Amino acid sequence: MKFMKKLRVKLRNWRREYLDFSTNTYKVIWAVIFFLLVALILNLDLIPNQVDLRAGQVSQSDITAPRTITFIDEARTSELRQRAADTAPRVYEEDSTVEENVLKKVDNLFAAVTAERKFFYNNKISLTEENETEQGQINEAVSEDSAEEEENNLTAAEIKNFSQAEINEIADLTSAEIDYELSQESLGVLITLNQEELSEIEDRTLNLLENKLGSRILPSDLVSAREELRQSAMEMDISRDQRLAIAEIAETVIAANMFLNQEATASRRQEAISEVEAVEKTVRQGEIIVRKGDVVTEADIEILERLGLQKGGINYYNIAGRILISFILVLLLGFYFYKYQKDVWHDNSRLLLIELLILTVVFFAKIMTFFQNPFVDFMVPTAMASILLTVLISSDTALITTLFVSLLIAPIYDMNFNIVLTSFLAGLIGIFSVTRVKERGDIIRAGLNVSFILIFLIGGLSLLQQNQDWTYLLWSIGGGIVNGLLVGVLANGLLPYLEDLFDMTSSVKLLELSNPSQPILKRMLVEAPGTYHHSVIVGNLAETAAEDVGADSLLARAAAYYHDIGKLKRPYFFSDNQFGGENPHDKTSPNLSALIIKSHVKDGVEMAEENGLPSKIIDIIKQHHGTNLISYFYQQALQDNKHDDIEKKDFRYDGPKPQSKEAAIIMLADITEAAIRSKNFNKNNHDRIEGFVRGLVKDKLIENQLDQSNLTLSDLDTIVKSFVKVLTGIYHQRVEYPDKLLKEMKGGNNSD
Repeated sequence: MKFMKKLRVKLRNWRREYLDFSTNTYKVIWAVIFFLLVALILNLDLIPNQVDLRAGQVSQSDITAPRTITFIDEARTSELRQRAADTAPRVYEEDSTVEENVLKKVDNLFAAVTAERKFFYNNKISLTEENETEQGQINEAVSEDSAEEEENNLTAAEIKNFSQAEINEIADLTSAEIDYELSQESLGVLITLNQEELSEIEDRTLNLLENKLGSRILPSDLVSAREELRQSAMEMDISRDQRLAIAEIAETVIAANMFLNQEATASRRQEAISEVEAVEKTVRQGEIIVRKGDVVTEADIEILERLGLQKGGINYYNIAGRILISFILVLLLGFYFYKYQKDVWHDNSRLLLIELLILTVVFFAKIMTFFQNPFVDFMVPTAMASILLTVLISSDTALITTLFVSLLIAPIYDMNFNIVLTSFLAGLIGIFSVTRVKERGDIIRAGLNVSFILIFLIGGLSLLQQNQDWTYLLWSIGGGIVNGLLVGVLANGLLPYLEDLFDMTSSVKLLELSNPSQPILKRMLVEAPGTYHHSVIVGNLAETAAEDVGADSLLARAAAYYHDIGKLKRPYFFSDNQFGGENPHDKTSPNLSALIIKSHVKDGVEMAEENGLPSKIIDIIKQHHGTNLISYFYQQALQDNKHDDIEKKDFRYDGPKPQSKEAAIIMLADITEAAIRSKNFNKNNHDRIEGFVRGLVKDKLIENQLDQSNLTLSDLDTIVKSFVKVLTGIYHQRVEYPDKLLKEMKGGNNSD
């Protein structure tokens, strides 16, 4: 017992030094440490690398999926999109100049043949020098008369006189005049034709090409188009050499008249790709991924990596992403408390409690991923932190922290929406279940509520996702049930330790302290019974008034029970416990008596610290007399003193003045109960009691004892009415029973 008291004293000193420090130095240090620990837990790989396989290897054992996952099959999706792009229709546009260019090439060919053979013939039959002038004049006259008819035309006889060598030479000259190549054989055929035959061949060639160019010819269709032209040429009713010449000319000059529109085609390809949806692949828990003796494929490796079973290198991008998420969430949480919950922001012990509970839940979640089982996936005890924060701080703090924790565990479970949603909703159920907790059993019931809700929540998520794996569903529901039980046990077990460690007072703690079986209250009942009964009445007054003005009624009652425990050190010096006997103050000086009376506050603080009472109650013990004057001994000192050296401050309590509504209410209840008990007037008179109480409250208001308590004048009026209501009930007039009736009642009892 002594060890526990010493330990509590050490913890209290540690809190004062590190948790209650007024500057922000420790706040910053804790925030940095908190962020580093969160980032470390998120990136700490607790899952052992079970396999190290490569594509093409033979598996030495069966490998099964430890949990159900759904992911995008990138390979299949890419294949379908490529197929859609390849099959997307191409966009072609017609070039109207192609036909004109093709026909022009044919015209140029036949014109060149006619011109070159005429040119060659003229050079061959040049006149001799003796007849050059005369003959030239004659030729010039003839030429002027028939230039249009015979400029390029040769007779069949003239053409027939060409030797093979001369034909080849004319063919070379013709080839130089056109921009494509034809064989010597085809050119030779054209050169040896008379003008009528040559014109017929030209017309046939042009007609053949015009018919073909009347239809669409794609670049990919040129081969078949040339084959069709050759076939059509070979079907003509002319000599074989002429058919071959026409075929070669047509095959050579033909060109595609439809060309691909690259921009429009690319747009259609992209549209086709966008219409292909990503292919999702689901691997269910217990499914065999690779069988023993099978050759491992790339698809198997991808599934193993998705499940975290494949050994791989360090994913620095993943680590950086988790660190960034941690930083943003921690920053937002801190900003929320700084902006909207100033009381939490300025209380280092509360901030440290929040950080500790967050780390605990996140660490639990990380450990549970080790098992890779749906049973433990839904056992993350987020509601434990929610319940503890609701009981120890407030539901608002618990709500924002629950949201923070739920978002923080998302990266641990690969952004699994089911885990995040169940974690958050379980925390909400925990908060709602302990909003008005009255005993530790309420925390256990809150855990059962979490289990009950998670059964339906997990089932609903399964139906929503059309999951037909009943084994997985049963395991998941089982994990949800255990989650609630675990939350209840952990929250109930950790609550008293967190209260002692962080010096926080929950309603459960206050209820326990209000129990008369507490050792210090039992000791007061035996050693200072008057003080005990006085404290009980003060507790009733304070509780009622606190509830009426919106203060913490449970704290007011508990603090009232302990506000005078310092009187246990010298109970007989206080009128509460003298019961008409000898008054020790008759033998002491007024100064010493005042010092003894004042010391009960200091003694009470020391006893409270030794017994591990919460700081809220200790503060009320310090403040319940404020800086009030011990007027009785002050007046006595003035009467006894002959040198006028009495100072008022020596007869005042050390304070401080009440700093809270609860402390001020207990001060007023204390003086009201003591004054009412000491006055000899008709206490059955309701108006007399009310006037007397209002006078007492008015005196404390004038003495500025209530300046720092945040009580308003309206609150003071409400407090007076509450006190009067309780005191009237205590001092109500009782009916006096006649002696005969008493005898009859006693006789009746005896007969029973």
